[in-house]
Amino acid sequence: MRVGLVTKWFNRGQPVVARQLRSAMDELGHETYILARPKKERGPMKGRLQRDDVWDQPDVDEAAAYEITAQEYFSWVERRGIEVVLCDQNYQFAELAALRARGVIVIGRFVWEHFTQGDVSGAREAYDLVYSFTRCEQERYRSFGLETPYVPWGIHPELLEAEPKRTAPEDVVQLIFPAGFIGHRKPIAPSIKAFQKTTSDRLRLLIKAQVERTKRTQLAREAAERDPRIEFLLEDQTTSEHLATVAGADAVLTPARWEGLGLPLFEAMGFGLPVITSDFAPLNEVIEHERNGLLVRSIQNGTAESGIPAWDPDIGHLAELMERMADNSERERLAAGAREVRDERAWSHTVQGMGELVDTAVARRRAGAASA
Repeated sequence: MRVGLVTKWFNRGQPVVARQLRSAMDELGHETYILARPKKERGPMKGRLQRDDVWDQPDVDEAAAYEITAQEYFSWVERRGIEVVLCDQNYQFAELAALRARGVIVIGRFVWEHFTQGDVSGAREAYDLVYSFTRCEQERYRSFGLETPYVPWGIHPELLEAEPKRTAPEDVVQLIFPAGFIGHRKPIAPSIKAFQKTTSDRLRLLIKAQVERTKRTQLAREAAERDPRIEFLLEDQTTSEHLATVAGADAVLTPARWEGLGLPLFEAMGFGLPVITSDFAPLNEVIEHERNGLLVRSIQNGTAESGIPAWDPDIGHLAELMERMADNSERERLAAGAREVRDERAWSHTVQGMGELVDTAVARRRAGAASA
């Protein structure tokens, strides 16, 4: 079939998921096309749409703006002959419902920190099928009366091909904090405070950020200036550089206030690295305490946009877990667990799940047409 993916298209979490999903659709034998939404005209990287590095791919059409008009959708699916559209975080319910009315099958997912009960009716009109990548997301939507098939997210093959680039001396233990856009989801201040409480002279912390965010980047810079064990890297790296930097660390430090999917967890598993993260879903769906990582106690502090709990890591407990990563035997035991989970999270499971998802949506549409 001809499958179109509507997504942002630059070095960020959602587009990475879409790019990897495109490869799954290709593997299943579908013809794939991208309708690239420029980033919204607010926040860092306004209007960003990338066409270099791994984003230099064939059959990518650039949308005029993040909010795509119904006419632009119609033109795209007609010109490309698209039969199925895959969306991620697309709340353009009216426009997508109009596509469905023209016979296009629309499939999508939402991250639970944004999706609320009030979005359910619009999603039912716009989508033939809504699915979930996490069990907690699936359960929340079920409580809204929306059944979403679960597709396991796996370790994409590109992670297995990464060449580690070590940025710290071999005799130290480097923790890497992948801060990305350094948004409210990333508890950077508690993480720095916890690291500053550690006493091991073997530990190092690399805070890796993608964009300038005045207060939070300044916090990281000042910490690096005060503590020679802390390094702050602010650079929008290419995909290969980013993966090499993460793979070159000894462990991944990625607590969160809340989480949608948690790509740093999957990167860590792909590289066979143990993880320190927060003990709540979906993080503890991927990281099992004492098996492939360590889970830090968390204290609720407010809520995310959708009303799900927001958490802060317990600073004292987080410092203890960092100290444990300084022990070579402890770290290797957890790394062995990471390699086990890497096998369990094989990309083939995601490919199979997405194939079944498309087959289900097509079968439902045909059954509906036959009964009409």
